[in-house]
Amino acid sequence: MLSRRRFCALAFTAGVTAGGLRREALGASDSPPAGVDERLHAIRLRLPTMAPNGAKVPIVVEVSHPMEPDHYVKRLEVVNERDPIPLKGAFDFSPGNGQAYVAFQARMDEGASEVVVTAECTRHGRWSSRQSITVADGTGGCASVPLPRTAGADIRPPRIHIPQLVREGRIRRDELIDVQLAIRHPNRTGLALRDGRFIQQAEPFFLQSVDVFYGAERVNRFAMTPAISDDPFITFRFRPGREELLKVVFTNSRGQRFEATHSVRFS
Repeated sequence: MLSRRRFCALAFTAGVTAGGLRREALGASDSPPAGVDERLHAIRLRLPTMAPNGAKVPIVVEVSHPMEPDHYVKRLEVVNERDPIPLKGAFDFSPGNGQAYVAFQARMDEGASEVVVTAECTRHGRWSSRQSITVADGTGGCASVPLPRTAGADIRPPRIHIPQLVREGRIRRDELIDVQLAIRHPNRTGLALRDGRFIQQAEPFFLQSVDVFYGAERVNRFAMTPAISDDPFITFRFRPGREELLKVVFTNSRGQRFEATHSVRFS
């Protein structure tokens, strides 16, 4: 049994979270690199100042940065160092995304803390942005106990949704669009909080990665941890330049794979 402070310190020092992901944000500065356009390298981090539910905290990260073949934001990392599972997600992008943007929900422990987002540019290195957050007491978080579910309905196949098709009925070539991914899947840390101490009482079970393919090309890889919320709803941005099949592959910590496809056709 470990105290909350000691548990977090060990996880941070080791640089490892469940699932084998390393926290690689060390060495990033808290401002864009010197000599670059700060407007294009600014990280816009949006999350609630007071989160009413620690089991599902909404996080939106956006960087208005060029996404060119030789100059683009290739990774965003979201970390809360105070939590027993610091890394909330690492999101890899490609020039085809058109913008480094991601929206998702994560578990955070109750109380006041700070979320740090680190961006990595292929030309200018790494820099960070941070924002304070307070999670309401008694609302769950990393050691939350899930509510029981209907037998046989815990996991359902993923779905791909493109809001622009609903609003306008069409997609234009080279137009920036939102792509929403949804899947019904429980995500368990295996942690329990007893008398102010975290204990690992069960094996973590969670969605470990999402791979996005555009035709034969992999354009995204989102690496997740047990801190991802139940039934993830992930949004990213994409700029389609040709008519292809968009495919997503979710893989969980037990090696199970779940796929969905969506044809991209231009009007």
